Amino acid sequence: MRKESAKKKSVRKEPMNKKRWLPWAIVIGAVVVLVAVLLILNPPFVQSIVGGSDGDGADTKIVARVGSSKLTLQDYQTLVTLYVPPESRNQVDPMEIISVWIEQEIVYRQAKRMGLEKRDTVRAALDQLSFAYEINRKQVLTQAWLSEASKNITVSQDKLRGYFNAHKEEFLYEVKVSQIVVSDPIVATQIHQQLKGGADFLKLAEQHTLDPLKGEPSSYIPRGSGLLTLAMEDAVFALGHGEFTEPLFTPQGLSMIFKLIDKRKVRKDIEFNEVASYLQAMLSNERAEQVIAQKVDSLKNAAQSEIEIRIENLFY
Repeated sequence: MRKESAKKKSVRKEPMNKKRWLPWAIVIGAVVVLVAVLLILNPPFVQSIVGGSDGDGADTKIVARVGSSKLTLQDYQTLVTLYVPPESRNQVDPMEIISVWIEQEIVYRQAKRMGLEKRDTVRAALDQLSFAYEINRKQVLTQAWLSEASKNITVSQDKLRGYFNAHKEEFLYEVKVSQIVVSDPIVATQIHQQLKGGADFLKLAEQHTLDPLKGEPSSYIPRGSGLLTLAMEDAVFALGHGEFTEPLFTPQGLSMIFKLIDKRKVRKDIEFNEVASYLQAMLSNERAEQVIAQKVDSLKNAAQSEIEIRIENLFY
């Protein structure tokens, strides 16, 4: 009876064991099939796991990795451009760049684990960085728009010749000037009024100018040098000895006032072909600035309903 019961027990256990292992066999088989399919199809996330590139381009190849953070070839090249002077890039040791990146990632992860980004001072600094990034991003897009808005702008040969004939005599001379450079156009206007009232140019330059000459005369500047904008050249070469210009504005937002110190003739004659390329570049740039200003004004007018200024909130 005991043997029969033992047999019955063993007989009962055998099918139970088969039923217990059957689901695991199915799961393991499914996993094997899934892995095989993934390796055959080779999707991007599998490539990253096995260490391949993240895309088809060579610039997405992974140079280094710390956990889930990756330094691609493109990222590495960006770091080199940002932090290595151009003259030293051919001699830079790649491991120096990579090691600095790895150390920063490791320390960054530790800072995250400690929750340091939740501190008020750190959070404020991060917010400032986010804003600065957004400003820089908008500047890149703005510059792209400016290039698009001003492309293909040229000046006709008739206009070029007309300008040349009107200013031909000036191209025979070079000038020496003193200058006052300020960042505020209101201050420039005030300085100009003082000059008209008889104030000393050199003293005002010493007090206000941002340039290192501090009112001392420049070296001689020929007409068509490209050192000045076309509007500045027009104003400066029309001056008499000791006269000064009205405030002139640069594309960078500075205001400049020039005083003529000396003018001398350096050549007997000049032909149009000698300055045609220069005039095309300068007049086209001047025309582009006018076109861009008109387009910006149009965009601002179209967006008037969306613009709100609360100057009172600056004073708190």
